[in-house]
Amino acid sequence: MQKEILLLLSLFIWSCQKSVDFETEKKKIQAQIDLVDRAHESKDAIQFYQPNTESWYDVRQGTVTLVKKSDMINSTQSYLDKMVIQEMTKRDDPIIEISDDGTLASYIGSVTVKGILAGTPLYWVVSWQSVLKKINGEWKIISSANTEADKRTSAIVLLNQIRENLGSPTDNTSIYAYAQCKAPERSFQTLVLSSKTDGRLEQIYDKRHFILKHGIGSSWTYDLNTKSLKEDMDISVKESIYGHELHWLSFWPEHRYLDPVLLSITEFMNQTAFNIEFKDGMSRSINFYYSFDTYIPLGYESQLDDKGGKVSVHFEDWEKIEGISFFKRAILHHGDEIFEYDFVDIKMNQLDSQDFENKIGLIN
Repeated sequence: MQKEILLLLSLFIWSCQKSVDFETEKKKIQAQIDLVDRAHESKDAIQFYQPNTESWYDVRQGTVTLVKKSDMINSTQSYLDKMVIQEMTKRDDPIIEISDDGTLASYIGSVTVKGILAGTPLYWVVSWQSVLKKINGEWKIISSANTEADKRTSAIVLLNQIRENLGSPTDNTSIYAYAQCKAPERSFQTLVLSSKTDGRLEQIYDKRHFILKHGIGSSWTYDLNTKSLKEDMDISVKESIYGHELHWLSFWPEHRYLDPVLLSITEFMNQTAFNIEFKDGMSRSINFYYSFDTYIPLGYESQLDDKGGKVSVHFEDWEKIEGISFFKRAILHHGDEIFEYDFVDIKMNQLDSQDFENKIGLIN
């Protein structure tokens, strides 16, 4: 009889327990996290810490610290007063997990922040995990672990953001770009075909007419005047072709160069600019620059040798073609010499693999 009573009592208690509405609780948790976002706008440190308990564990840079809300208000208020957030972009949907009894929860978020802190431009790629506890019917943060991406991860995130801003070209895109060009002493013509795996450079320069082609299947050079074909290509010639694939480099520099690193936010062509450094196949630096304000590619600087020689390229006159942003003009500075490329014919996605292998001149 006693066992039956205990069993009935446990069943009664179980039946009286309220079931957890997980979707509603997730909305409540998200509302707490949203207070932090709004605090950046209102510049209110008290609101910033409203989701937190009076003290919580802060985990970052290999340390665990028990911090008090009262100790954090003044320094956070100073930060909010000096910080101008231009963008706060959520990179992924938040991950919210709640315990079966609805008393503990975990929140994982990731954002990219661009702004000006005390007059200094900044770009942060951050993610964090907060543990929340149900206290007096309200979710409160009892610990937070914060991470900031390193310079390599930040470069990858930024490059993806730049492509999205350009109209989201895919790596299946192909580009046909014909330019009428001016050198210091003469005019010449340039045609560049580009895809993820292949590039073809054709030029008529003075009396020379030649084609240089690199690719996953074959690489060669062809002189249309002498009808001579050379089927081996050293790395310096490949790098020369890469350097002419200007539009592809504005979209996908990581298809031609290695190891992108977000070095700094600096100045380029009188504009505040992100500086992402790559390495070419000979371990020389290629520095790409992107507008801090608009994410538009501004150009790049390429190291030519170990003696300080370099080429500087900047892009001008942007317009949309099939929803994708292309520049129509490029200026190349090589020492004291200036080369101007005016692109008068740009086509997207009209090439196939045989176009890259074509040894017949496409310009005349």
